[in-house]
Amino acid sequence: TVVDNIDPTISAPDAVTVNVDAASCEATGVDLGTPTTADNCSVDTTTNDAPTSFPLGDTTVTWTVTDGSGNSATATQTVTVVDNIDPTISAPDAVTVNVDAASCEATGVDLGTPTTADNCSVDTTTNDAPTSFPLGDTTLTWTVTDGSGNTATATQTVTVVDDIEPVAIAQDITVSVGDNPFVEITEADVDNGSSDNCSIASITFDVTQFDCSMFGDNTVTMTVTDTSGNSASTTFTVTVTNCDADDDGIFDIDDNCPY
Repeated sequence: TVVDNIDPTISAPDAVTVNVDAASCEATGVDLGTPTTADNCSVDTTTNDAPTSFPLGDTTVTWTVTDGSGNSATATQTVTVVDNIDPTISAPDAVTVNVDAASCEATGVDLGTPTTADNCSVDTTTNDAPTSFPLGDTTLTWTVTDGSGNTATATQTVTVVDDIEPVAIAQDITVSVGDNPFVEITEADVDNGSSDNCSIASITFDVTQFDCSMFGDNTVTMTVTDTSGNSASTTFTVTVTNCDADDDGIFDIDDNCPY
């Protein structure tokens, strides 16, 4: 009786790297290739333990060759499944907030939560929001990263508005007309420290020119407007003196002064 006690030989196919199936975290229908087998007598069967679907990462497949006498040998092959699908992200809705008290910025803004998804798994979700948002529009970017390092981004707009009125502070002034047709007052003459949490755009008066017909005390309104259109008003007194409209050196009724 002659028996075959010699194992067959087998060389597994080269390692295989494939992408996950669409909308999946696994790969199916993987082409493994064909192993190389031989035997001193005859090869009976060649099999492997490959799963129907391969999970993300590395899977070791074992090939087994069996000859006609039942002798066998094995070899291994690595199948690597990679995730090449980007995650998805929808940014929260745009946000509009007021500036902080006594500030031209907004802090502690509630941005909301983005909606994210991935065919495998979401690893991190981050944004590039500053600690404080300046007046106006700021575009921030949300970034989602999956477990394989694929990323996607979405943007959100944060609008900061200034709802704080400026502070209007004026001082009373005295103007001397003399023999001039009139005297015109300026911001520098009247403003006494007006301020705003952001910035002042303009300071205006309801009356700017004073002549002898206005001799004495005159109540004037000063309006301070900031760059966001907020405004505040206050009144001050302009006292008109030294009226000599007809330039005769005498302050009398001809100068339209109420003596």
